[in-house]
Amino acid sequence: MRRSRHLGKIRKRLEDVKSQWVRPARADFSDNESARLATDALLDGGPEAYWRVLSQEGEVDFLSSVEAQYIQAQAWERPCPPDTLGGAETGPKGLDSSSLQSGTYFPVASEGSELALLHSWASAEKPYLKEKSSATVYFQTDKHNNIRDLVRRCITRTSQVLVILMDVFTDVEIFCDILEAANKRGVFVCVLLDQGGVKLFQEMCDKVQISDSHLKNISIRSVEGEVYCAKSGKKFAGQIREKFIISDWRFVLSGSYSFTWLCGHVHRNILSKFTGQAVEPFDEEFRHLYASSKPVMGLKSPRLVAPVPTAAAPANGRLSSSSGSASDRTSSNPFSGLSAGSHPLPESKQNKTKTKTTLWFLVAF
Repeated sequence: MRRSRHLGKIRKRLEDVKSQWVRPARADFSDNESARLATDALLDGGPEAYWRVLSQEGEVDFLSSVEAQYIQAQAWERPCPPDTLGGAETGPKGLDSSSLQSGTYFPVASEGSELALLHSWASAEKPYLKEKSSATVYFQTDKHNNIRDLVRRCITRTSQVLVILMDVFTDVEIFCDILEAANKRGVFVCVLLDQGGVKLFQEMCDKVQISDSHLKNISIRSVEGEVYCAKSGKKFAGQIREKFIISDWRFVLSGSYSFTWLCGHVHRNILSKFTGQAVEPFDEEFRHLYASSKPVMGLKSPRLVAPVPTAAAPANGRLSSSSGSASDRTSSNPFSGLSAGSHPLPESKQNKTKTKTTLWFLVAF
């Protein structure tokens, strides 16, 4: 097959960076139209069409074999809305559909544009804004702060609301921690799972004989990544690679850790804890993803519940795996003197540590 003399954007840059005589060019972050056309061709006609477009455009093979297989395996067809085919809202700088050679390269917005308000507090009442801003990083190699144990302590310490965004969830012990928090302590739990991980989660539930009847205070929902839509109407959705936990709207645990046995024992991971203003972007991201999520198991439709009093913040945040004092066990810090097997205080003692501040939570019942 005769190769065009035209050089695609990536091929041109490759030749420039390999040549010692070409001066560095200004960084170009614009979209690659040749890559867009080739991706559309892969969706519509498979590998042969993909290679044909690459040859015509003089572009390099920019997809790995895994990426190409993923695109073909995830492809599905449904007419794209008129305003997503390169229209003013999705195209660059307001370009209309006639100015784009292919379907929209830009991800299609998820269904449900309004944020799901899991709470309705005023800005000044946001719990995380009352905490001192901090960031702490943990690595898998730190045997004194095992990442899996930190995650489990976080779940055990949560007293009101626990929200989780996860790609894969198959760790039965962590699942037991969540079931105990919801069923024994009345914690509302909302788990957003990547759509690709739903099957594995349901497989775990089947193996341990967990059904909707055991998820009375838990909402399991699925969510996808961005959606690529070709001009032909064929689409494929990306994955959720974000992973984080928000405990009582006061702090966040985020990192590479997935809820699997392998991540807990052999894979190397990183985990970061954020408090204060750093929690707000996670709060907003979760509500945005919740708005586009779909119910899988547990609670389905939302309703507004009564105000929930917030627990008093701890005076200090020591990181320890040993048991602490009674006052430590009622604090919002999951790392201050709590073992994974600790039990909550009686309700009469817990009420003494509650403040007058109240929050309204919109939970899925």
